[in-house]
Amino acid sequence: YRELMRVARQWRQLKLLKWHGFGHDRNDPKDGELVLFCPACPQPGINVTLPVEYDDSRPGWLYARSLVMDANFKAKHLHPAHPEDEVWLTDGKCFMVGRARYQAHLALARDSAERSECNNHRAVNQANASRHKLEATGIGGCACARHGCFVPNSMVDFQKGERCPRQMNMDYALCNALGHNTDGLSRTLTFYDVNCQYNKYLRRWVDESLHLTIPPGMEIIPGIGLWHIHGHQDKCFV
Repeated sequence: YRELMRVARQWRQLKLLKWHGFGHDRNDPKDGELVLFCPACPQPGINVTLPVEYDDSRPGWLYARSLVMDANFKAKHLHPAHPEDEVWLTDGKCFMVGRARYQAHLALARDSAERSECNNHRAVNQANASRHKLEATGIGGCACARHGCFVPNSMVDFQKGERCPRQMNMDYALCNALGHNTDGLSRTLTFYDVNCQYNKYLRRWVDESLHLTIPPGMEIIPGIGLWHIHGHQDKCFV
């Protein structure tokens, strides 16, 4: 049975390579190239052509990316008994980020034990909930806010909750999502249940990091979804 599962994973990898045009190509796929993103979201050069000159008659949302950020604290993963036997077939080529660069980011990012200035949100105050037997305490990432399609190469695992307000994990996921097929786009709407805390520090963490980048000229408009907004304070609406 173990051998059958191994062959099945190899077969799925070969099918992915074939479906995405690498069946007869010796070039290795780049990060996120073995999965598809939302066909309706604006992706210059793929499903939309940006106007050469500014046209105020066209609504701005036509050329804006909408992203929702969220996490799942139930998706835990134990430390493998024999890590030397682990083989990564699609490391960074699908929805999960590449391990080496992500670990380098976590090693350099400065952690903090600050508490939320808003209400007692689980995503914020679970920052110190470390579990030594777990390799990952959860998973998070970015998806299209309109249709729920995950952004390739923007899913990350957690080591201590979402580690907010120093959300080093979600910082990496968001920056990868902002850079996926956004050439020429200048606006992104982000919806996150703790955006009132998260966006206070985002630009600072990006500027201080060697592994985080936001596309030049990209305006980020933060928001909180209707499902979560009623758990916030009045000052979060400002």
